[in-house]
Amino acid sequence: MTKRLPLATAIFIALAAITQTPPARAQNSAAADSATDKKDSNQLETVVVTGSLIPQAQIETASPVLTITAAQMKREGFGNVYDALRALPLATGSVQDGQFQGGFTQGAGTLSLLGLDPAFTLTLIDGHPLADYPLLYNGQSNFVDLTNIPMGMVDHIDVLPGNQSSIYGSAAIAGVINIVLKQKVEGVELNYRVGGFDRGGGASQRLELLGGHSFDNGINLTGGLQLGNQNPVWGFQRPPFFSTTGNPNTATRFATRTMLYSYLTPSGATRYVDPGASNCNAVAGNYNGTTQYKFRTGRGYYCGTTEEAAYDSTLTSADRSAAAYLHFTDRLSDNVELYATLLYNADSSRYGDGAKVWQSNGGNVGPGNFFNSATGRVEGFQHYFSPEEAGGLDVQGVFELKRAYNFYGGARGAIGSSNWTYDAYYDRSEYFDKTKELWPLQDKVDAFFEQQFLGPKLGTTDGGYPIYEPDASKFYQMLTPAQYRSFQGMIASKSKTSTEHLNLQVTNTELFTLPAGSVGIAGIAQIGQQKWSNPAQPELLAGEFYGRSGTSGAGTRNVWSLAGELRVPVLSTLTADVSARYDDYSNEGGGGDSKPTWKLGLEYRPLETLLFRGSYATAFRAPDMGYTFAGLSGSFTQLTDYYRCHVQEPDVPIEDCDYNPTAVFSQHHGNRDLKFITARSFGYGVVWSPTADANVKVDYYDVKIKNEVQREDRDLFLRQELECRTGVLDINSPTCVKALSRIVRNPANAPVPLQLLEVDNDPVNIASERVAGLVFSGNYRLRTDRFGDFLFGANYNVTMKHTAIPQPGDAEIDLLHDPFNSTEFKSIFSGTLGWQRDAWSVTLRGTRYGKTPNYRSTLAAAGYATPGAGTLPAWTLYNGSVGYSFGDMASLTFIVNNIFDKNPPNDPTNTVLPYYNFGNYNVYGRQYWLELDVHFGGK
Repeated sequence: MTKRLPLATAIFIALAAITQTPPARAQNSAAADSATDKKDSNQLETVVVTGSLIPQAQIETASPVLTITAAQMKREGFGNVYDALRALPLATGSVQDGQFQGGFTQGAGTLSLLGLDPAFTLTLIDGHPLADYPLLYNGQSNFVDLTNIPMGMVDHIDVLPGNQSSIYGSAAIAGVINIVLKQKVEGVELNYRVGGFDRGGGASQRLELLGGHSFDNGINLTGGLQLGNQNPVWGFQRPPFFSTTGNPNTATRFATRTMLYSYLTPSGATRYVDPGASNCNAVAGNYNGTTQYKFRTGRGYYCGTTEEAAYDSTLTSADRSAAAYLHFTDRLSDNVELYATLLYNADSSRYGDGAKVWQSNGGNVGPGNFFNSATGRVEGFQHYFSPEEAGGLDVQGVFELKRAYNFYGGARGAIGSSNWTYDAYYDRSEYFDKTKELWPLQDKVDAFFEQQFLGPKLGTTDGGYPIYEPDASKFYQMLTPAQYRSFQGMIASKSKTSTEHLNLQVTNTELFTLPAGSVGIAGIAQIGQQKWSNPAQPELLAGEFYGRSGTSGAGTRNVWSLAGELRVPVLSTLTADVSARYDDYSNEGGGGDSKPTWKLGLEYRPLETLLFRGSYATAFRAPDMGYTFAGLSGSFTQLTDYYRCHVQEPDVPIEDCDYNPTAVFSQHHGNRDLKFITARSFGYGVVWSPTADANVKVDYYDVKIKNEVQREDRDLFLRQELECRTGVLDINSPTCVKALSRIVRNPANAPVPLQLLEVDNDPVNIASERVAGLVFSGNYRLRTDRFGDFLFGANYNVTMKHTAIPQPGDAEIDLLHDPFNSTEFKSIFSGTLGWQRDAWSVTLRGTRYGKTPNYRSTLAAAGYATPGAGTLPAWTLYNGSVGYSFGDMASLTFIVNNIFDKNPPNDPTNTVLPYYNFGNYNVYGRQYWLELDVHFGGK
């Protein structure tokens, strides 16, 4: 029997033969320094830029790069790295964040470059990949959490749109975000920031300590610590968005039915049993004293509040965080430099994720209804558990603990006296997530209310309803926190992801010389492993928690890669850059794929100040760990049963059939046989830099994606079943065999003949997508002796085309003009105006988000043809800062985000709380900070 070596052991055994993605550092490595020392002293210093392996003097290459410095983020009014990246003109897509209560990833944040899936963006720290967030975006796919990057340790961020897999491997389809940390600091820097929101909530404090020193013996140390604390923003602090009084349709401003006693009429209509004002007064203390005696036309009286969501939901979490950073280099000789970097983050947060509700046990019929033997009616009770009953605002929320670290280290330097350099290193990133939430246990909460007022179960009707004889007068009472805790259980999860690689890179910036200059070459090799573990609590999978089910999954896959890059000066004005890479992924337990990718870039410089550039590239994305390794999970949905309609109601039009729609259970699990998502992109542009203080860039991008992973079409299976069972298709054909294997229904002789019970659908490579657009940026610095320096900046992205084909044979969807399928921004513009004179500095930034669909247009496939459909106006936000420097020792900065306290565009058609599109907009309002920087020692 062959024993498998642990990866860490194999890594060190194989050190001479393996490698990975290159570190895209903006600082020179010792290898680059050694090679540069051999060159003529008049030559420009070379650096490694994001998107290339080869050090070079030119910062602008065939691939457009947008760079944001840490100082720029602060000046332009951003409180953290995530907010700055989310405001990029390239980030046009709608995403879920902390405003999405009850979502799968409320405690994390991501972004959508070019309007594409967040999983199509590769995020790096110093050129090394970050581990995914362990929980699945929208319950399906993996992504990188950007909320825990400590701003104080960041030097700058490079954003590179388009296909970059030939350099970086998997996921670099929409682009690459490379977060470059500070690697050289002299002295000690202390930063303290305090702030909050004008409208209340979200008060925050942050303390940063960063220091370093370069010693004469070749050792360089840089380290830092960041501590943060932030209070939550609750829904009640942003009226009227989390109150039903904010509904633009005044006729439907119904209070939430927090205490409801209802019954079904003989025709099946729902009516309310009048509780009387006195019973509602008995529970008036719920939801901060807002529960009242309410009436709904056509239904009746009940006890309710307009403020339920305001007290059950948070927009931002209560958060305490700590981050530690250490960077070390030791130059032993001209040929050897040791280096290591460690970034560690710990974050504990608590957030409200929506209401906790109990409905009377309906037995096999489902929650909500039972048969009352005293009244002879089908009735139901509903109780929303208020914060007062739970024991406080925080009790019912989710507690989340996140811990992550990113490490890389190795040795680099020159190989002998040659122009060759090497870089051998190991990198590892790990993310651990733990969540806890109190949740009612099914049996205990039913038993509690049976004891309180329902009484014992007296039997079951022929229709499946349980029989009770309740004492409704005992229903209307507030629970004590002790009573609430008596039927609670703890839903707890511990999830983890990791990615690690052993890497070897060799580089030669002067392989040989052509008439136009030196040819550069670089090669890398890599071996690594990726893991994901998202186990579900056994009690959750067993259905012991009221109204909750769980998903689980775990898996490991191994990867090895080889890549190379060649940079050739064809003419004195023309440079070609060619890169290629081969990646091989294998899943433990079976399945996998391999893929070569390549890229050709051209740079034409007819003048020193003018660059024309173009590139063509291929890329891939390895299937998400969630799609690949997810365990079995299921839910109910509504589908059309075409076959049963055909057999049992043959003369009835399908739109009038009783089984259109019908409730169906659906299950799915991971698919280890998924193949790579593939992409091709091309782009071209121009860069003009007439002076050191002015530059203009315009670039076009076009990305085509194939084999995107989607869940199989359940409606298509049901249509195929009809054709297979009626002889239109051969029932033994692969199409029929597959469709029938996904469908479970009763036999024709069952008590309910041909009843559709289940339609399963698994993830498959099936969809395609294309996005194209134009990116513009410009910067100008006007220097004056008398009035100081004026700085002007602009960035603009306009999406010119975005289409998708969900299933083969489907019509192409125009996502820019089909609001039923997309609400992305077509264009985003940002402009900055700055002024610096002596100790003073002032910056103003404006961001204009283009029009988006209104809510009405998203409700039906007709889109903008739907009555009342239309677009919302553009949304413009302004940020700013004012700073004063007390010499080299200290500075004080006042920062404001959303200066004019602007809300999202008003949408009179959005009648669903919170009445705005939280995937595009936020209602945080004006936020401000006062920040003090103090520098001790060094330069």
